[in-house]
Amino acid sequence: MAGRISRQTIDALAGCDLVSVVNDYTHMEKKGSAWWGCCPFHHEKTASFHIEEGKNLYYCFGCHAGGDIVKFYMEMEKVSYVDSIVALAKRFNIEVVYEDGSYVPEQRDNTKELYIDLYNRTASMFHYLLTETPQGKPALEYITKRGLTMDTIHKFKLGYSPADRRWLKNFLVSKNFSNEFLAKSGLFSAKYPDITIFAGRLMFPIFDKNGEAVAMGGRILEGEGPKYINSPEMPHYKKRETLYAYNFAKKAIRERKQVILCEGYMDAIAYHQCGIDYAVAPLGTAFTDGQLKMLAPFVTTVLLSFDSDGAGQAATYKAILLCRSLDLSVKIIKLQGGKDPAEIMINFGADTLTNYVENAILDNDFLLSKLVEKYPKKTPEDKIKAALEFFPYVDSLSSDIQKDSTLEQFAQAFNTKLEAVKKDFINREQARSRIDSIKKADGAPVIQDIKLNAELRTILAVISNLEHINLLHEQLTVNDFEDPLARKLFIILEECYREQKYSISGILNHCAEEEVQRMITKVIASREFEENNLQYVRESIHAIKRNSLERQRDRLMLQIRDFRVVTPDDQNTLTQFLAEKMDIDKKLQE
Repeated sequence: MAGRISRQTIDALAGCDLVSVVNDYTHMEKKGSAWWGCCPFHHEKTASFHIEEGKNLYYCFGCHAGGDIVKFYMEMEKVSYVDSIVALAKRFNIEVVYEDGSYVPEQRDNTKELYIDLYNRTASMFHYLLTETPQGKPALEYITKRGLTMDTIHKFKLGYSPADRRWLKNFLVSKNFSNEFLAKSGLFSAKYPDITIFAGRLMFPIFDKNGEAVAMGGRILEGEGPKYINSPEMPHYKKRETLYAYNFAKKAIRERKQVILCEGYMDAIAYHQCGIDYAVAPLGTAFTDGQLKMLAPFVTTVLLSFDSDGAGQAATYKAILLCRSLDLSVKIIKLQGGKDPAEIMINFGADTLTNYVENAILDNDFLLSKLVEKYPKKTPEDKIKAALEFFPYVDSLSSDIQKDSTLEQFAQAFNTKLEAVKKDFINREQARSRIDSIKKADGAPVIQDIKLNAELRTILAVISNLEHINLLHEQLTVNDFEDPLARKLFIILEECYREQKYSISGILNHCAEEEVQRMITKVIASREFEENNLQYVRESIHAIKRNSLERQRDRLMLQIRDFRVVTPDDQNTLTQFLAEKMDIDKKLQE
C-alpha cells in the first residue's frame, strides 16, 4: 500500500516562500506588512491579490480565490495535490517523507516528467553533435555565419540532428527508451515510427518558463522540405501557452515592465545576443491570448518586431488589438537596413538594433502611417475605407479619452472634420453602405462578405494555422470539396505545400479577388480559429470526407438504380458499381 505524505513534509512546505512562487505568475509588490499584485486567476487592472506577511496565505478580494502554497500551485498548474507537493518540495529542496515507513509510489500519471526528461536528454545530445563532432560542423558554420557567438549557441543550447532519419530512434532505443514511449514522443513520424521528423536540421530546443526542454524546432539546412518543423503539442507542451526564450527573458521583462515580441527563434536570439534580453517569440503560431496572459501581469508595454511583409503586418495588427484588449501600451519597432534583427546585428551591430528599439513608435502612429501610405489620394472613398480599417483599433482602446484622442489623430491625418469621423465611428455600417453606393455609381463591383460554409471554414482554419496544412494534404483531395471557392483555396494550399513555401502573404498573393483576400484577413484578425485549432481541423476534415463519400454513394446509387443489364460487359460494370458502393459503405462505417 502506498504511504501517505507525512505531516512533517506538509508543515515544511507551509513555511516556504509563497511570494516567490506567486511571482512566477504575477508581479507582487510589498506595501506595509502585505504583498499586493494583480490576481493571476482573473484579469484585473487594480491589484486585489493579497499575501499577508508571516501568514503565507493568499486571498483575492476580487474573485475570492484563497488558500496556501500547495493549493496555489495546484490551481495554477492544474495538477493534483500530491503532484503539487512533490513539485514544490523539489523546488525548495525539501525531502518528501511518507508515513508508515518506506514509500511505495502511488500509480499516478508521470507522463509529463518522462517526456521532459527525454527532451532534455535529446537537446543535450543534439547540442553535443553540433558543437563537438565533425558531422555537426556544417551546421555550426552556418549558424556562426549568421552572427551567433559560441556563448549564445551554448546559452540557447542549439543543436544538430543528423541527416540519417533512423539515427535518432536507434540512439534512443540504445539508451533504453521503449518503442511505444518514443512513438508518442512527437519526435517521430506517425506513419513511420522509426523515422524522425527532425533530420539534417539545426535544432532549437524550446524551454518552458523553468528552463526545462519541452519541445523542439528544427531549421532545414539543405534539400527539400519545410523551412521549419516544430514539435506537435504534447501533454507537457502547449505551444499557445509557451513563448520561445521566455525562460531567459522573464527576469528582464519583470524589471523593465516591457517585452519585445518578435517573429521567430533567430529574431529572439539576435536580440538577446545584442544585450536586449527581454525578447520572446511565439512558436509557429500567431500571438495568442494564452501567451499574452503569461506576460500581462509583468508588463505595461509590448514592443512588436514582426516582418514587414503582408503576413508580418497582419500579425502586427492582430497583436496590437490583442494587447490593447488587456489595456497594455503597444509600440512598433521599425527595422531598416535588414529584413530581421539577425541581419541588422550582422550588418550594423548591436548599437543600431538597440537604437531601433529605443525609437519604437506608438501603435496608433504606426497604423495611421500605414493607412496614409495605402490611401495617399485621400478621396472621400479613401477616407471612408481608411476609417473602417482604423475603427477596430479604436474599439480595442479601453478609455473614452483615448478613443476621442485617437479619432482626432485620424481626422488630422486625413484632413477631415472630427465630428464626421465620430459620426462614422458610431454608425459604421452606414459608412460601409456609402462605400458600396460610391462603387455602384462608378460601375465598380461591390465587395460583399462571403458566406462561410463548413468547407470554407475548414480551409480558413488551416490558413489561420499553416502547421496543419499537412493534414489537409494527406486526408483530402480537391474532389472532396463541393463549394467552388473552397476547392479553389484548397488548390492554392496544395500548390504552396508542393513548393514547401506556404505563408499567409503567399496565399493572399495567389488570390486575385479582393473579397477573398478580405475574407482571409478578416478571419485571421478575428482570431476565430485560434482556440482548439487542431481538434477543429481534424473534426472538420472528417466531416468533409464523410460528406464527400456520401455524395459518391448517392451518385452510385442513382447509377445502379437506372442501370440496365443487357450484355456480359454490362454485368461486369454493374458488379464494379456494387463493389465501389461496398467500399464506400465500409469507409463510412470506419
